[in-house]
Amino acid sequence: MKRKLLARSMPWWAGFLAVVLLAPDGTAGRADLHFPEPTVDVGEVRCGAPLSHRFTFINRGPVPVEILEVRAGCGCLTPRLPQRLWQPGEAGSLLLEVNTLSEEEGPHAWTCQVICQGAGRRFEVPLQIIGRVIAEVTVRPAVLTVFSDSSVGHELVLTDRRPRPLTITELRSTSPRLVPRLTEQTQDDRGHWVRRIRLEVSADYPEGRHEETLNIFTDDPLYRDLKVPVTVVKRSRPRVTAVPAAVELTAAVPSCRVRLRDSQNQAVVVERITADDPAIACQWAPGPDTEATLKVRVDCARLSGGNLRSAIRVHLSRPVRETVVIPVRVDNQARRGL
Repeated sequence: MKRKLLARSMPWWAGFLAVVLLAPDGTAGRADLHFPEPTVDVGEVRCGAPLSHRFTFINRGPVPVEILEVRAGCGCLTPRLPQRLWQPGEAGSLLLEVNTLSEEEGPHAWTCQVICQGAGRRFEVPLQIIGRVIAEVTVRPAVLTVFSDSSVGHELVLTDRRPRPLTITELRSTSPRLVPRLTEQTQDDRGHWVRRIRLEVSADYPEGRHEETLNIFTDDPLYRDLKVPVTVVKRSRPRVTAVPAAVELTAAVPSCRVRLRDSQNQAVVVERITADDPAIACQWAPGPDTEATLKVRVDCARLSGGNLRSAIRVHLSRPVRETVVIPVRVDNQARRGL
């Protein structure tokens, strides 16, 4: 009886307030990760110079908050977070590092979203670094991705627009199989000093995807260490290769021949051939010598559109069991009179 009388004596808004303050799991209060300064203006930033900012925060809510993800707005942002779970009243910081070497001159806004979860709900906190980039010194490309199945080299160009240019004192990479060297120093047609760097990926680089860094050390205190992110994707070289590696056909020339060659000069035997499009047909025959010869043909009357981007897949039984994929491109515009 006392419970019923107490319930009737409660004001109408008390129940509503209880619903608001209780999380779905029954915990009182709602999650609150507070960033006192979510936007910061860093002013002028030199291209290539180090740029980072530490965003402080505190968990003001009565329940733990987990940071699920820091979603960067571009690839030039690297977030660093010491831990994911923050207890009530606990303070922390999120470090955002910006690779300014890849940015063009002018105003920029580097943004990210902090994805959080607490008290059974998800919420986002936007963070932003604002600055104006001054491009006195540039490196192109500022971010390099190398796909390789053997040794390969790439060139990077460092340009200094100032009358008194910097001097490169050392080149260093994070892998002994990624070898940089300075090749030449010239001036472009605008009088800017240009330095060329050759970056060699050795043939014994391990297979897989590797994230490396090229460090360009200079005598300039403003540009002491220019960091170039380098992604190396090393793939094993296929034993059997196609010559030509891709096929281009037209209505006037609807067929061609492709030879399959083994790097160890053993006989190539085809088990079966499949085509990604029914308009493409392919047959094979042994020879000459240890090679296998394919005849690729397209039936332009079976094409639904003017052009076709497709492929044939040659499944081998010898010398090794592997599949050789040959891209096929068909230009059928001439047949349609276009």
